[in-house]
Amino acid sequence: MKKIFITVGLIFALAMNSYAQEEIKNQNELTYSADELVKLDSDKKTITLIGNANLKTSVFEFVNAKKIVIDKKTQEVLVFGAFKVNLNGATISQKPELKKHQLRYKIGENIAYLE
Repeated sequence: MKKIFITVGLIFALAMNSYAQEEIKNQNELTYSADELVKLDSDKKTITLIGNANLKTSVFEFVNAKKIVIDKKTQEVLVFGAFKVNLNGATISQKPELKKHQLRYKIGENIAYLE
């Protein structure tokens, strides 16, 4: 009887331990949207967002861009046009007159480059 009680207790304890563990989210998870076009190209493994494009990663949030291209192969993001970048509550805006510049970001990194 004692062995059965110990066995049932161990099974119960293991079940509770595995139930209590939290799911770990993928740090490279992306959330995106666009007003005009969201184009998925499975051959090139790219996602193109056009018109008021928004992209949220684990580190950055790019808001109101003219165009965003996400390359799943190279894990790079290119942001074109006037945009805002949110990082830990701080906002950086690119002036609309700088339309020829682009922002390059490697998914998962903590740095984005304005080119």
